[in-house]
Amino acid sequence: MKLPFNYTPLHLAPYNSRTSYNEFTTGLVSKNYVLVAFKSGEALQASELNEIQDNFYKHTTLSNLLFKNWLFIGADGFTSGDPTLPVYGPSWVGAVPLSPVDNVIIIENDEITLKVGWYLVDDKSGIKFWIYNNTDKIITSPTVVDSFIGFTISSSYINTTTDDGLNDNSGGSSSTIPGADRYQLNITGTFVQQTEETDWLITDKRPIMKVFADNKYRYLNNLQIGTG
Repeated sequence: MKLPFNYTPLHLAPYNSRTSYNEFTTGLVSKNYVLVAFKSGEALQASELNEIQDNFYKHTTLSNLLFKNWLFIGADGFTSGDPTLPVYGPSWVGAVPLSPVDNVIIIENDEITLKVGWYLVDDKSGIKFWIYNNTDKIITSPTVVDSFIGFTISSSYINTTTDDGLNDNSGGSSSTIPGADRYQLNITGTFVQQTEETDWLITDKRPIMKVFADNKYRYLNNLQIGTG
């Protein structure tokens, strides 16, 4: 399973929440369905209501872990590396890894690897969602000062034509009766650019880190990467 999760309580029959299968199963790509989108005039599945509950507690669990993992900021050597540069909380507009350490970002041999795992990502609406980076993303390390580095994202509405696993599953498996759509937020690639956007939300770019004048890489809250 995709840590920190084993499964969700409501994945078993007769509750049939899809969250565990769609998002947590080892060996399968996380679908990153962040919202259940009901349509007027169509039947409501109990499993979809259970999925909403599981998703809520998934989000709560990851958010609590985020704050726990970032609480050591400013202690034990985890600083900006510059006494004149303050370190802020992990709430910038962009993509924030679940933990700032644990080999989430690896910088070596002139390459930066953005590892698989959970990231808190801003949707174009301004709402933050937890999504899973399904594959390591490798970038040639930029050296130009003030370059921004991060993910590119996409969003879409997924229906049963695209994913027939969203059909009614009250019998324990998918039927041909359409269920609700899903709102999907996905990581599609990476970017490097030398200028800051006036508003990142109107682009498909979500910054994680930046190159500074002292040849250091820092998260956008100024925490130096590779210290401690």
